[in-house]
Amino acid sequence: MKKITMIFCGLVLLVSVGCGPSKPPAVIAPSFDPAAIAAKSMELYDKNGDKKLDAEELKATPAIAFSAKTIDTDGDGAISEAEISARIQGWIDMKVALTCPIVKFVDKSGKTPKDVRGKSAVLTPDPVMGGILKTSDPAQIDDNGQCNPSTPGNQDNLGGMAYGFYSVEIQGSKYKNLGVEIYDGAKETDMDSFVITVKK
Repeated sequence: MKKITMIFCGLVLLVSVGCGPSKPPAVIAPSFDPAAIAAKSMELYDKNGDKKLDAEELKATPAIAFSAKTIDTDGDGAISEAEISARIQGWIDMKVALTCPIVKFVDKSGKTPKDVRGKSAVLTPDPVMGGILKTSDPAQIDDNGQCNPSTPGNQDNLGGMAYGFYSVEIQGSKYKNLGVEIYDGAKETDMDSFVITVKK
């Protein structure tokens, strides 16, 4: 049932509904500037000035670190400005204005931590996004460790979120330094959700 809901949501967000003169306008995707976002990433997080984000520097930006292995296309263990720019271009090329993400929280063993159930997660755009994205409403985490975050005031009052790098807070919990990249290419290959591993 959840998969059917996700498919429906995706169709609603990707196409305009209706026909004739009353057809609503297409949902508009954020105006991402790949070069500017990549440059801001280096400005904020590249502490040693080598124009790359290494494993230590990525600790300051869990949102980018979430997808480090797939953003690092040359496999050198660090993320370059060019690699971040290419990733943002990938968002643009997908032509998706909003997506309905399922975010799942697990511990190191892959199980749902009992102390996240019933709490709410809030996704806040990483500062590299430059203010073009919105913070999500609190999304309640269910017994399976999943939630469906959505940003308020989307065009035509649609649910969902724009692609982007987001910091994640589980309100009232001890879990810190969480992040996620909302982008369909960042999902687990065999799952339909964005899986965040929480560490105590």
